[in-house]
Amino acid sequence: MKKMFLFIFAIIPLVSFSVVTLNLSMFSTEEASSVLADVQEKILELLPKEATITNSSTATFSMTFFLSYNATDNLYVGEWKHGNEVARYEYNPRGYKYYRDFVMECASFPLEKVSVYLFSKNEFPDVFRLTYHPALDEYCDFSSRYLVFSSERLSGNRNLFLIDRQNGELLPMPIYGSSEYFPRISPDERYLLFQGSLHGNWNIYYMPLSPDYSKKIQLISRGRYASYNPNWIDNNTVVYVQEDATSNHLVVKDLTTMKEKTYYLPFDWVFTPAKGNQGIVFVGLKESNFGIYELLPDGTITVLEDSPYNEFDPDVFENYLIFSSNRDGVFRIYAKDLVSGKVWCLTENIPYDAFYPAFSEDGKLVAFSVYSKGSEPDIWIVRFRIPQD
Repeated sequence: MKKMFLFIFAIIPLVSFSVVTLNLSMFSTEEASSVLADVQEKILELLPKEATITNSSTATFSMTFFLSYNATDNLYVGEWKHGNEVARYEYNPRGYKYYRDFVMECASFPLEKVSVYLFSKNEFPDVFRLTYHPALDEYCDFSSRYLVFSSERLSGNRNLFLIDRQNGELLPMPIYGSSEYFPRISPDERYLLFQGSLHGNWNIYYMPLSPDYSKKIQLISRGRYASYNPNWIDNNTVVYVQEDATSNHLVVKDLTTMKEKTYYLPFDWVFTPAKGNQGIVFVGLKESNFGIYELLPDGTITVLEDSPYNEFDPDVFENYLIFSSNRDGVFRIYAKDLVSGKVWCLTENIPYDAFYPAFSEDGKLVAFSVYSKGSEPDIWIVRFRIPQD
């Protein structure tokens, strides 16, 4: 009979207020005990300070983890059970997966229960890590109900996931045979716009935020060249980038009539359009320099931010612009007051590259992707603060 090892975490701070508590019962076979210890250590290392691990029966989350090793197949299997939910992870030392990623997969299940719960309750610090899975998580967008992002955590393919901001659920929205990028929720929160590969090439699609979404996917772009970087102008109008034989251009399309307007701009390339205060904000490349500009309704182009450091990934809320830029050797998320011209950093305490910022619907939060060294990106959140000096 195989020996079993049991870890029951019970870490109760002397003076602390916990927003969320975890009751974790963790078991392993003898051969997997060292791996179990590594999973335990990773959970303790990354657990948000707003959470406490306890043995109380009234914990916010009570879950069981079992880790086994099959010598015949040289396979470790870790399995979490939480109510009716089961999460299973596998690792073969001779396979493609890194050991550190297997440990992180196992640790990510309780960590994300905590982080998503804190996010749904708005009980998190000014700088907050939202996702922990070792697979890629990037390209966020908000609505009052959801946060959407693209992730490779489901079978290694890029799929869309929703975090329900009301009940803390993580909801996968797979589209089989396709990879999805740059999801955007419509202003009325009824539709999801995205870049996908359902027809082989990169195209622009939209679908309803409903259980039968996969049956109602609509193709927006056309032509044999790639289309990418979609965004909403209003509930019936979208903008995206369309490649052609030598460069690319912006397309604005009415989803009711499917009529479109094309904008060939005086740049080598254009990227990531977004709705601005007056027109369409975009990144323009000219003479090896990336800057952020706004295309106004009369066809004129104004400069919003064009420094020697290059700027990417713009988003606008009221009079504030956010973007990614490398101004000190690290790509960080910056904000600019478009009235005063003041620029400040939102991620100065994160020592890794950060990209793809997105304002929440009320402008109080900014979500973005952090690319930690040696790891795939994760979603982080900062509270948007305007300096008072």
